[in-house]
Amino acid sequence: MTAAAERQLAVELRSVPECPNLGPARQELRAALADVGLPPEVVTEVVGEHPSPSILVNGLDVMGSTGDGSAACRLDLPTGERIRAALRQAMRAEPATAAAAEPSPVDCCAQPGNAIRTDRPRRAEHLPDRLRQVHQTILRHFSTTGTVPTDADIRTAVGAPDLDTANALRELAREDLVAVDSAGRLVAAYPFSPTPTPHVVSFGDVEVFAMCAIDALGMPFMLGSDATITSADPHTDQPVRVTITNGAATYEPAEAVVVYAATGDAGRSVDTCCSTINFFASAPNAQAWITAHPHLAATVLDQNQAVTLGRDIFEPLLA
Repeated sequence: MTAAAERQLAVELRSVPECPNLGPARQELRAALADVGLPPEVVTEVVGEHPSPSILVNGLDVMGSTGDGSAACRLDLPTGERIRAALRQAMRAEPATAAAAEPSPVDCCAQPGNAIRTDRPRRAEHLPDRLRQVHQTILRHFSTTGTVPTDADIRTAVGAPDLDTANALRELAREDLVAVDSAGRLVAAYPFSPTPTPHVVSFGDVEVFAMCAIDALGMPFMLGSDATITSADPHTDQPVRVTITNGAATYEPAEAVVVYAATGDAGRSVDTCCSTINFFASAPNAQAWITAHPHLAATVLDQNQAVTLGRDIFEPLLA
């Protein structure tokens, strides 16, 4: 990016005095700047009466709010993928014209917040060692068998014959790293689904179900493997196929997109967004589906945004 272009890019990090979440937000912002090739000097930090912390790129809040409001701790903390997406969009933008100022149908959708748990890697990283072993054992078992591990599978893998697996699953469920039903059975081990979904991911001879489209895209990066994803547009039933080879994704049809939609931020991902994050054969199909579901907060992700989101959430889980 040229020096002139850098000067045209306005990035603000807003916070209230002594905001406890300022440090993590600043780290996410610096990492995003490095990823897109921008220096930290483009950022202006502003302390005052703001929703805190907030990150604005050219005056637009990266999480989709107005960026205005009274001093308050934000629940929808700025995420790395949202910051990167906002920076890349601003870097690609042409000088404003009357036509460019008109919002597209995609841009006018509501933002679904953090229902998908973009903080899942941090939650996993902060687990006690034994609990993190259990979590990774569950993910690896799914990846090699496509099935739910038994209690004996888990105890054997972590070398703990007396492990209370039911309690371990409850602890993981509290962090929304897995989800269990009232009987303590796994109903989700993000990104894997124990039951059939529209999203099938193939790794050689192993086929697994993904909880949603973003989870499907994240699997190959979590496992360091090539994969083929087959799904269908819920608006038209048209097949959608994504092939990931050496970290590069090829979509069929070439116009395919992903809708990230949610009923809200509160609650488990399995309840708020897993069934509403899907592949669509085209942006018009996606917009038509969003219009038909006005109770959902939704946004359309292009192919790169969807892959980046899946990679950011799931690649660290087995690192």
